Amino acid sequence: MMTDNILEQQIQYYCARANEYDEWFYRKGRYDRGAQNNQRWFNEVAVIKNTLHQIGVVNDILECKDSGLILWK
Repeated sequence: MMTDNILEQQIQYYCARANEYDEWFYRKGRYDRGAQNNQRWFNEVAVIKNTLHQIGVVNDILECKDSGLILWK
């Protein structure tokens, strides 16, 4: 089935890049923008995460991943 093939390709693509996404999100390696900019990023993430918790949709978020970047737990 074509849909299954597309989904499998997407899974393979994101699994292959999972470490890069982790580095981007956690501001490591080439994504490190310095202490001040990194802290600003994490503060913005905290605002979003807290808002999602307040409106009660955290458990309704679809997480499409096989490895890397687990955020709203």
